Order: sequence, then structure tokens, then C-alpha cells
Amino acid sequence: MATPSRSPSRVPAASPAFLLIGQAAPRALAHLAAVAGGAANFATSTLAEWMTWTVPADEKNTAPVLLIAAAELTTEAWRFVRVRLAESGRFFVVLLPADSGTAAVVEALREGAYDAIREDEPRERWSTSLTSAASAEQLWAQLFGPPCAPPSDGLVGRSASLQSLREMIARVGPTSATVLVLGESGTGKERVAQALHAAQTAGGRERPFVAINCTALPRDLLEGELFGATKGAYTGALTDRPGLVEQAHGGTLFLDEIGDLDRALQPKLLRFLETRRARRLGARTDYEVNVRIVAATNAQLRARVADGQFREDLYYRLADFTLELSPLRERPEDIPLLCRHFLGTAAERHGKLVTSIEPALLERLQAWSWPGNIRELRSTIERLVILANGLVLREGAWTPPVAPAEVVAPTSAPVTTLTSPGATPLLGATDHPLNKRQKRELAFRLLDESGGDQSWVAARMGIHPTTLYRWCQQRDGARPE
Repeated sequence: MATPSRSPSRVPAASPAFLLIGQAAPRALAHLAAVAGGAANFATSTLAEWMTWTVPADEKNTAPVLLIAAAELTTEAWRFVRVRLAESGRFFVVLLPADSGTAAVVEALREGAYDAIREDEPRERWSTSLTSAASAEQLWAQLFGPPCAPPSDGLVGRSASLQSLREMIARVGPTSATVLVLGESGTGKERVAQALHAAQTAGGRERPFVAINCTALPRDLLEGELFGATKGAYTGALTDRPGLVEQAHGGTLFLDEIGDLDRALQPKLLRFLETRRARRLGARTDYEVNVRIVAATNAQLRARVADGQFREDLYYRLADFTLELSPLRERPEDIPLLCRHFLGTAAERHGKLVTSIEPALLERLQAWSWPGNIRELRSTIERLVILANGLVLREGAWTPPVAPAEVVAPTSAPVTTLTSPGATPLLGATDHPLNKRQKRELAFRLLDESGGDQSWVAARMGIHPTTLYRWCQQRDGARPE
């Protein structure tokens, strides 16, 4: 048999299809040569040598498939190689001795191997394993594309809709125009508001970004929270307290869930938007602030204007510029990059050594409708990281959530689909919309059947988690002691 090629500096010029790292028995070398189509189509190396190799930019897609001998996984260099493989999206197969058992296979997979094969396994098994690893690596390159630096605006993805959004942020962000951000729950409306704020403050001094959820506080507290209150303005007001609009002076005030703002407060907000002047509760004079307003909602504001729930003049005052965010199901090409981003943050937060996601799992994640959008995807990846038992998130680790088989509204009104258009419809669903009471009852039923998983229920119903939390607080407060 011809001696396989070896190089201490870079991948051999012939770009072999396979690279064996470590020592292998003659039978294993024969199998590898047969799969590679001849000894000239594979090379051998040690871990130390391989770490010095470089691959020219125009040969990134022809990098060899790695077959790593199990003994190499115990060397000092392996911990550095493992990180390099994960960062570059490389897949490798571990070559086990002939007498290896199940425990050795499990350990190899925990180390991040795509597969593990024994030296004495049939040639067909070798061919299946190595060609499958090669296909997985090609799929990884298609899913993620070339490596790129983390986005400075915090918006992760490469889709056309996201690129268009970035262009709008670059144009509108540096101005003081009021912006209305529209999109389903979980699409990243606050992240867009932060990007607008960053674009306005780029290159200058740091300015405040203040956010408030318009549904998180009762009406009688929201006005004082927004505009402030003087001492004695209401029970418990022991000192003068500035409002959020004062705290945001010189920066950005983000009004989330603006579509649910109480009708009685809408005229006061309109006056503030027109004059940038406000008055604390209990005060006799106004104060003036310089603040940029960004509002967001998952509601159909035009429909609410039409039925009288939202003031038309306030709508037009908020919508100097309108940015509409696409739901995640319409931009599946962004899911791999989002998954990699969430994987890194979750692994760091929970102290887990999880470095990669199997391409087959990414394809399944791309095929899912994600009614809870990015928020649901982030929660999913975080759960998978917490439960992970190895370096790689495998395809079998995730099962798509399924709505309870039978959810019947406790009234005679027909049951509808969940509010998110992409949600899996419940059994017996119709096209009639639920009213607010029916939504609450359905949410409580889903909470009971899911063991109190508020994140899952909020995602399935397309409502903000804060809204569901408030409903639960109101329900618990109404129960007799």
C-alpha cells in the first residue's frame, strides 16, 4: 500500500478527501483507502501537526473529513483541538479499537463526535459513517455560510427581511423621529428599539434607554410611572418621584404593548408626544424633556382604531415611521445563526460545555412554525443546553411541542385557534376569535395541562409573558384564602 501523504504546515496540495489523525490498524487503513477511492485520497497526521495546518480561503469547502483515533482524545492537545473543531463547524468521526464497547461510543459522542466506528466493523459501515459526516459538514456550510463577526446592532440573521430592517434602522436611527415597531409576540421588537437607540447615540456620550410595558401596571399607577408624582399625590407617595419620561431625558423611551394602553391615558400621551411636556401627578406646572419615543405592539392598531379602542390621532403621531418585523417562520434561513447565538449564551450562563448543533436538528428547527417566534426558539435552545449530555445537541434531543389534544372553552362559544397565526391549531378549532375572558380561561387550562409552564403557554397563545403573568396574579389574588 502506498504511504499516505503528510504535511507539517498546511493541508496537502492534493486536498485529500479524508484525514486520519492518529494510529490505525492495517485493516482500518484498508477500509479508509477503499472509502476514499485509494490511498492517495487520504492523509495521516497527529493532533499536533494538524493544528499547524492552514486551509486557503478558496479551499474551505474541500477540507478533508476527519477520522480521529480514540487515543488522541486523551492527549493534552485534544482540549485545544476540540474548541477549534467546534468554532470552525468541523465534523469528525472517532475511530475506536476493535474491542471497544458501548461506553466508548457514548464517550466519543460526548466529546462532540459526529459518529464512532470500530476498526473491525464492515466496510459498508465505514462508508456510511464517513460519507454521512461529509454530507453533514457540507450542510453545515450551507446553513451558516461563511464565518462572520457578531452583528453590532444585536440583530442576528442574514435574511433579506432582516437586511432591509437594518437599512431602515441605519436611516431612521440617527434621527429623533418617533418610530412604531409592529410584529408578532417574540419577534424582537425591544431589540429593534435598542438598535434604534444605539444608532442615535453612536459615537457620542452614553444616553439612557428606558423601557416600560404598558400592560404591566394598572391604569392608576401607569400615569404616575410615566410622568412622575409629587409628595402626597396619592397614598404611599412619600417623596417627589420623577417619571420614566424624565429618566429617559436625552435618550429613548420605549413603550412596549402600546396597543393595550388604557383609553383614558391616550390623550395625555398624545399631548406629551406633541409638546414633549408633561406634568407630575399632584403638580401645578409642566416640565419639558428631550426624548425619543419608540413604541411597539403585536396588536392590529388600525383595527383597534376602527373599533374605537385606540385614538386615530395618537396612532398617526406614533407612526412617524413604521417598522414591521417578519415572524420567524417567514425567515427560516436566520434560524441556524440564531441557534448558534443562543447556544453560546445559554452554555455560558449555565456553565455547560455545549459547542455545536447537529445539522439534522437545525433542519427540523427550520421546518417548525415557531408561533412564539425568537422568544420560543431561545427558550427551546436553553432547555436543550441544560439537558445536554455532550458537546453536540443531537437531533433526537428535541421534540416539537404539541398542544393538548382536547382544549374546550368553558363557555358555549366555539373554540378558536391560538392567537398566533403560526400556532398549531387545537382540536375542534374554528375561525371565530376568542374574547379576552375566553383567552384567559384557555390560558389557565393550558397552564394546568402543561404543569404551569408560563413560557410555553405564552408562546403557544402568542401573548406576551408579562400579560400571562399579570393574568395569573389577578387570578391568584381573587381566590379566597
